[in-house]
Amino acid sequence: MYNFSDYVFVLWGEQFDEVSAAIFVRELRQVGLRVKVVGLTSRRINGASGLALLPDLTLEQALPLANNTACLIIPYTSTGANRLKCDPRLRKFFDQAFTNRAKFVIGRLNDGNVTNLGLFPTSATDNITTYPENGSMVEFARELAGSLLSAS
Repeated sequence: MYNFSDYVFVLWGEQFDEVSAAIFVRELRQVGLRVKVVGLTSRRINGASGLALLPDLTLEQALPLANNTACLIIPYTSTGANRLKCDPRLRKFFDQAFTNRAKFVIGRLNDGNVTNLGLFPTSATDNITTYPENGSMVEFARELAGSLLSAS
């Protein structure tokens, strides 16, 4: 259930999908949701196509807010997915978000199996949705916004 004191976090790291990240941020903020881009580092981070984004928060700053996560969006590419496995802070963040019954929205992995990342609680698979890679991305983000708002 979305509470207006909760956050929608968009995780941001090297080689992530900046087009999807930008669409999610724009569409969700446009309807009044509290959206924050969370960087794995505090500096500008280059996406898969070279566009650099400056995060709103670092992962360290977001960790204390993880219990207030309504939705966690992870716009990674296959290259960026390996970076997720190597960061122990993410498992802690994901566990806390899952405790708050957060939705997880992620990009598609080449093998299609998100459990291979080893980041999500095993019981979280019902809370995980993959987003489309084609032109229906804006529509998907709008539907996500609507589902978060209707749950409030």
